[in-house]
Amino acid sequence: MFSKRPEGPRSLDRLLKQAEKATQVRRAGTEQVLAELQALRETTREPELQSALAWLCNALTRLASGSSTAANSREVLLATHAVKRAAG
Repeated sequence: MFSKRPEGPRSLDRLLKQAEKATQVRRAGTEQVLAELQALRETTREPELQSALAWLCNALTRLASGSSTAANSREVLLATHAVKRAAG
């Protein structure tokens, strides 16, 4: 079976867009986006970006847990914005 996504890590911008989309509808692939964001969090050396990515990973984990609420979706959007700010 062929994958639509090219191999290799996606850009931070692309991952953030996928995280935002996850707040709108339950999407397949959210776990993969989370895994890529966690890997990025572990490899970044910028403390502000690392903190923002940790917040986003935690928020996305709660959203993907299945019992998501409007508050979970808002938290993901806020955390996504924090990552964008920290990334410059």
